[in-house]
Amino acid sequence: MLVAFAMTNRACFRERQELSMEAVRNTGDTFAFDTGVRQAPRLNRVAAIYGPNGSGKSRLIEGLAFARHLVLNSSKESQAGEKIAYEPFLFDAESRESPTTFEIAFIEAGTLYEYGFAVDSARVHKEWLLAWPPDEGPRLSRMRGLLERRFDADSGEEEWRFGPSVRGSKSVWRDNTRPNALLVSTAVQLNSETFRPVVDWFQKLRVLASGNLPPFFTGEAIKESEQTKARVLNLLHAADIAAADVDVDETRTPLEELKDQLPPQVFAELSKRSPTLDHLRLGFVHDPADGEAHRLDLDEESDGTQRYFSLAFPWLDVLDNDRVLVVDELDRSLHPLLVASLVQQFNRMPDDGACRAQLVATVHDAHLLEETLGRGQVWLTGKDRDTEAASLTALSDYRPRKDEALMRGYLGGRYGGVPVVVAPEALG
Repeated sequence: MLVAFAMTNRACFRERQELSMEAVRNTGDTFAFDTGVRQAPRLNRVAAIYGPNGSGKSRLIEGLAFARHLVLNSSKESQAGEKIAYEPFLFDAESRESPTTFEIAFIEAGTLYEYGFAVDSARVHKEWLLAWPPDEGPRLSRMRGLLERRFDADSGEEEWRFGPSVRGSKSVWRDNTRPNALLVSTAVQLNSETFRPVVDWFQKLRVLASGNLPPFFTGEAIKESEQTKARVLNLLHAADIAAADVDVDETRTPLEELKDQLPPQVFAELSKRSPTLDHLRLGFVHDPADGEAHRLDLDEESDGTQRYFSLAFPWLDVLDNDRVLVVDELDRSLHPLLVASLVQQFNRMPDDGACRAQLVATVHDAHLLEETLGRGQVWLTGKDRDTEAASLTALSDYRPRKDEALMRGYLGGRYGGVPVVVAPEALG
């Protein structure tokens, strides 16, 4: 369960901006659920992020995707001295020289964790982990400091502190953690059970950043399971997409034939593994009135159909397994009624905590504000015209009335998060 995500000094975000999933009092949190954790008792099922183009929506999602990548891969994929993908806020001299900070609060196996780190292109400057274990009957749990790591720029030395409850080879973890790698990533590679919940949670997190929605997640799933294939077809039919079947064909292509189509680094890396590339050829089988089945490759279908198919398995997987799905531009190429139906699959779950799946999505479709989303589920991005710095604000901060017409208020600019559009006649 995601509790909150905050980011400081990355891309267009200069100051610390926080997205919280905690239900807000007096907003009618019908679309929230009980967590069973005292420190974060109720969480929203959905967070929808609105804002004009260029206001930071996609950059927020990319930031979370980057944090996930660093947690899962910094100890495995990077080499000593390799630079970290550091993207500070550029329109400020101090920011250009300061680390980027990520903070993530989440619940894993009944424990609330607060994990964070600060990095620049050369190294990790800070890393910390706090935990609130489950209460033991009437005895309330207390916060435990599990890790504090800090780089002292003056001395060039790193300072390390491990909490008294941390068991394991702390000196081995520390000595094997490179400056450009996170300790939690390294320690789990060295069989640490204390830090495993952090990596486990990030492994289950699904982030579909802009342009990163290939159809092969769904293709691989239906290839492995007829039951999954039937569920995907049901999802397609419920969206009025006429497909009698989904055809999955495994093909093997010599890499030399793809050399001109692949970036040199990708081609070189794939060549180390195999002289051929195995991939799936996906298509829909249509059964029109003439009774003769016709197959169309997936890339011959409409953009919306391709996108919906690509979303199908990640969507089902998250709902089935109480995971967190983060999607940039959820409504791209999809009909508003279809987008509303997808969001309602989360929001219509009972609020007893039996299902704890969550959705974070950037959207433009204002119709969702009418009945599909709760007032506490809406966030707005904007940019300061003078500094170019982006901001993230909860709609609930504007204290809209319970019966307020949110769509009309949003499109009218009452809450911000909309572009300032110049009238055509003013353009000359």
